[in-house]
Amino acid sequence: MQNIAEDEVIINLKAAALKQPKDAENHCNLAIALAERGDVANAIESYRAAIQIEPNHLAASSNLGSIYRSIGNFEEAFTIFKNIVDVFPNDISAYINLGALYKQDGNLSKAERTFQKAVSLLPLNSEAYFNLGNALRYEGDVDISTECYEKAIRLKPNLVVAHYYLANALKDGQRLKEAIDSYSQVINLLRSPLGHSPNGVQMFRMAVAHKAEALYEIGEKDKLRSFLKDATELDQSNIRLASLSAFISNQYKEKDLYPFCVDPMSWIKTYNVKSYITNFEEFRLKLIDYLNRIPNVWEPSNATTKKGYQTEDQLFDLQDNLLNELEKIVRLRIDEYYEEYKSRSSVFISRWPAVKKMKSWYVRLVQGGYQDAHMHSLGWLSGVVYLNTIEHPTNGEGSIEFGLHGYNYRVLNSNIPKEQYQPINGDLVLFPSSLFHRTIPIQQNSERNIIAFDLMPDN
Repeated sequence: MQNIAEDEVIINLKAAALKQPKDAENHCNLAIALAERGDVANAIESYRAAIQIEPNHLAASSNLGSIYRSIGNFEEAFTIFKNIVDVFPNDISAYINLGALYKQDGNLSKAERTFQKAVSLLPLNSEAYFNLGNALRYEGDVDISTECYEKAIRLKPNLVVAHYYLANALKDGQRLKEAIDSYSQVINLLRSPLGHSPNGVQMFRMAVAHKAEALYEIGEKDKLRSFLKDATELDQSNIRLASLSAFISNQYKEKDLYPFCVDPMSWIKTYNVKSYITNFEEFRLKLIDYLNRIPNVWEPSNATTKKGYQTEDQLFDLQDNLLNELEKIVRLRIDEYYEEYKSRSSVFISRWPAVKKMKSWYVRLVQGGYQDAHMHSLGWLSGVVYLNTIEHPTNGEGSIEFGLHGYNYRVLNSNIPKEQYQPINGDLVLFPSSLFHRTIPIQQNSERNIIAFDLMPDN
């Protein structure tokens, strides 16, 4: 249904551009729709058409420059953004893009001056400094983004989100002691995970987890133990903190102090869905064909997918009969999983989600594709359904590897448990969301097609 709607939009926009070929706005709107669909070549052509009609069309120029940056045509991107700042000297986003291009070219002094120009254009407004800080941090300029967050905080001392992003920027810049102080500010302002919006809850939990990670990285073992004890008394459902705690218990050779899911490697369970589906081979091929035709993003910036495509995370919400059938099977296996493990003493079981809300997405890896070690901090139970796996794999390619180590945590003890599973078509793997997992890179000219999902916590 999504594809049909998008095609109709593009057809209508093309018709409008043909009807009024001298209207730059029509060409720009068509280009935006094409770019969103992933049709970069035609989007570029439509943006150029808009600019040919109206040479200083700001939206078309800015978007075209961004596309050129994204595909590596930096010379064209530089020319466009340089022209924008000449014609529109108060356009902040153009300075950010231009500064990033200077930085990429190694001209750090020009990059900093250009970024500072963007800062100088801002009004004395905390939200404006905060937003610019985010943009500059995305461009990799930690120092100036930090300066923006600090200005936002001076203007509005209790702007908790600015404290949080400042802490993240400091952590990125390896200024870990300062980051710990900023995370402490976030924790003090929010006080607990209770009574906040979902974003507030997640900000609190991530601040707690990141502070613990920073304490571990700088070797503050006693302070970390004390902090974990306090965090446990306040909240036992912090998924990222559970990942770290399991890892450091292995590194310190001590008992895991966080009770969410002790010994997470022992909670991995595999099934196969073939026997629940009539003519599974036909089913999986039809489903793959359908999934390949819905919007897929190449290497999305907010995911660990490399050399592959990924959809948004509302896959099971689509009104598709094949997906509906698969979802029913997945939910039954999740119930079986709970029944098998419910006698274990763990927060993971005692607070098992009652609402049964799920997020799900499709991942299509091609040759060279893989996923870095990661965990799902927003989930509770995670899983993967394998629709297409690697035939005759070499060196474990395409397999899923579970372990306690991720996010470049400092290794003190190299004896870290890990387990690799080589799936076949129809396999379903379930595991706690706090457990790190990765995909071994695909060497062959072949695809690995999976549906991943999270059973979400009730809160």
